[in-house]
Amino acid sequence: MKSILETGIKPDPLIPCGAQLNQILRDAPGAYSFPKGIYQIEETLKLPSHTHLFLEEGAVFRLADGAALTEDDYLLTNADPYKGNEDIRLEGGTFHGNQKNNPRPEGLFAEGYTGAMLHFRNVRNLTLQHLTLSNAEAYYARFTEVHEFHIEDITFDSQMIRHNKDGIHLGGNYSQGVIRGLRALTPDVTGDDLVALNADDALSRNEVRGMTNGPITDLLIEDLEAHSCHTFVRLLSTVSPIRDITIRNLRGGCKHAALNADGARGCRVPVFDESNPPTKDGVGLLEHIRVSDLHVHKTSETSSTALIDLQERMVNFSVSDFHREIFEDANPNAPTVRLQYIDIQEGHLDVDILNETSLLEDGAVIERDVFSFHALALETTHLEPVA
Repeated sequence: MKSILETGIKPDPLIPCGAQLNQILRDAPGAYSFPKGIYQIEETLKLPSHTHLFLEEGAVFRLADGAALTEDDYLLTNADPYKGNEDIRLEGGTFHGNQKNNPRPEGLFAEGYTGAMLHFRNVRNLTLQHLTLSNAEAYYARFTEVHEFHIEDITFDSQMIRHNKDGIHLGGNYSQGVIRGLRALTPDVTGDDLVALNADDALSRNEVRGMTNGPITDLLIEDLEAHSCHTFVRLLSTVSPIRDITIRNLRGGCKHAALNADGARGCRVPVFDESNPPTKDGVGLLEHIRVSDLHVHKTSETSSTALIDLQERMVNFSVSDFHREIFEDANPNAPTVRLQYIDIQEGHLDVDILNETSLLEDGAVIERDVFSFHALALETTHLEPVA
């Protein structure tokens, strides 16, 4: 591994080094270490294949003032999103989005900077490990068309909270990965989902431009901790399937939900037409989803969202060993489980049998206020083809 100091780059908050670092990576991709200090990044870092960046303790990559203006601007991305890259690794240090001095434009469909700090598209064998992600303007890190990845030991922090600030945001066409050991212990961080699995999304929205829709498969998500994130895990499918997902060991507080599968019905931009859903028995497909070991509570006194909010079609969907920390809960009157806009074929919540129950008509709803349960299991569709 080569120290970046040997290339002439030195940490100095007054001297931008992004262009110089990009030139070095183009000419000689490989493994580089970055000693303690602030590296001011004035243009998007573009990592080619076989690039490993190791940031020592106290090393910070910071987006320079006014450096992000267009939808293709980020603190860091992979070099070739169309032909693809492989074998990229980030380890250690802090990645700072400098959101105060890199605002996204106002308006959900405005042109310009999306607010995404790290962006990876069309990458195989990607590792992010032992990072602090700080002060992103929108998504801290987002990924689409990524396969064989490992994300572990990530801390999120921010001094400014805004809408649409997911921690790890997965877009479509994503498979074979591990997301482990995420921490958002600053109040209100992340401002949105700690982990979002968005197989489908409104791709014309500003903060989503550059993403794709498609299946998300074969993931392990475990060991998430938050002080008061918006939602721990979102599962957003309206047409594309999300399948073979294991989620376990969620700890702490969320303003709205521990597990959200509402088809984005609560979002400001709809992802599907409610009057004309893709299938007659609802939207989306969550297949072989296993969730376990949750110790969570609500931190918002006004949120009426259920901690487990399920409004998408499901096959072999289960939640086990759930515990609501009622003495920490800011709104214990909000439901623990809500089922809506689905057609239950078989289901049970411990001894409470749920079967042959249609919740599609007029948005009918089942709510349960239990504070703990051993097992929730649902089958809500016969896998009718999507139109």
